[in-house]
Amino acid sequence: MEDQKMAGNRTQDGLSLAGILKLAIKAGIEVRQGGKHPYNLLYPNMRPCPLATSTHGKRMVAPWLAQALGKERKQVYEALQRGYWD
Repeated sequence: MEDQKMAGNRTQDGLSLAGILKLAIKAGIEVRQGGKHPYNLLYPNMRPCPLATSTHGKRMVAPWLAQALGKERKQVYEALQRGYWD
């Protein structure tokens, strides 16, 4: 099963947790270690975005980052897949 290979350090849709953290930090997003989830992404005046292997990057992380950064969801998700911002 392909899903078993992705368990451990990737989101449900296969994005690297380390890659997401790297992009978030470069964009000025605060990262904290969480209680229920390994990481929480924090941005002023927004609810935290939990980040774990159970997180779906396209449905949860990309929209959250897009709202925080004022970018398009598609643009953010493509950057998460590539591992770097344009």
